Amino acid sequence: MNNIQTVLNKTRKDKFLLTFSLPNALKKIQSTTRDNQYINQDTMQFSIFGTIVPKVEKPSVEIRYAGNTLYNSAHSINPFPPVDVKFTIDNRYNNYWVIYQWLNLLQDEKTGIYDQRNLSDPDNFQDYQTEFIITALDEYDNKVATFTYTKAFPVALGQLDYDYRNGEEMECNFSFVFSQMRINLINT
Repeated sequence: MNNIQTVLNKTRKDKFLLTFSLPNALKKIQSTTRDNQYINQDTMQFSIFGTIVPKVEKPSVEIRYAGNTLYNSAHSINPFPPVDVKFTIDNRYNNYWVIYQWLNLLQDEKTGIYDQRNLSDPDNFQDYQTEFIITALDEYDNKVATFTYTKAFPVALGQLDYDYRNGEEMECNFSFVFSQMRINLINT
């Protein structure tokens, strides 16, 4: 007999995965070595427990005619706000380190300039952008939908709250911006 469960019947709180490839500039410093100068490619999958899919808003245009207001589509989309992602920090801080180094590429912590290590072409914005894919899982951990964010890059990394009396895993968040969003349903 097949048991049907409600999607609200969660067995754990991390029902989403965030995956992405390193942008071209950061690929130049990827390594399997754990070092302050490098990024480990294996840390590019985040187990996230919270995010917001932004509102999709396609504006209309008012047309005044004969004392009435008619509406037509503006055939455009309003800019998306930054997306905030809540994630669990891995026990070696590798996933936190990736976002930290990405932000450091955008504005160096010591010099305050973009790309201090000359990893990218300053005229090619795609060197520090990539695609973020958030995959939603059902109650049986089957993939049910993907949310793909194009030309994405982080703009903020949340604070770390050390509280060893709590006994919970350490959580953090980061925000990213993007240009376009696509949604795909997955048949399981």
